[in-house]
Amino acid sequence: MADTHGYRNAESHDRLRRSARDLIEHGVPPRNHGGTLSVDALQLLYERASQPDSAADALKLLHELQTYQVELDLLYEQLQANELEIVEELAHYKSLYEQAPAAYLIVATDGEIIDGNPRAESLFGEAALPLTGKALSALLASGQEQALATLLKRTGDAMPGTQAAANLSVELPHHRPLVISARPAAAGDSILMILSEFPPHSASF
Repeated sequence: MADTHGYRNAESHDRLRRSARDLIEHGVPPRNHGGTLSVDALQLLYERASQPDSAADALKLLHELQTYQVELDLLYEQLQANELEIVEELAHYKSLYEQAPAAYLIVATDGEIIDGNPRAESLFGEAALPLTGKALSALLASGQEQALATLLKRTGDAMPGTQAAANLSVELPHHRPLVISARPAAAGDSILMILSEFPPHSASF
């Protein structure tokens, strides 16, 4: 993209400037979200506009200030719209995570549980709560540590965003079979897991 203004995103700024000028030309007043001129600044502009030798420059400056004001208003409205969209999207994915019928875990590469959804809490039982901060290996039947460590290392070393998940069959206490499907998180600093119990442990609703 050509950088005609000496900084990045010049094209976006040009579109913003054209929108602001269009609003001014159609008589749309600034909404003053971005601030207003001080009394001293307005007085100075008035004095310069009253003098023939500086009137043209004063009017040009006033028009430029109005344009900047409308640009700030448009940016403010866009920021508000973006914030609302982010909040709604966050609520949507949080609902999917918390209400999912599958057990989800976010685990550090060393096996410490960072977070788990309610289904994961139900899977491990009240004795394991809270899950956050616990080592996943401590919640499995004894003898699973090495297999889990291999899964964590293989998944942690994989490229972030890897589509194929690594699977591991382990056991919960009381010989309850469990399959762990793991893949690295997009940021590469943690591991995402889906836990599937076979046969599925009956859940109460």
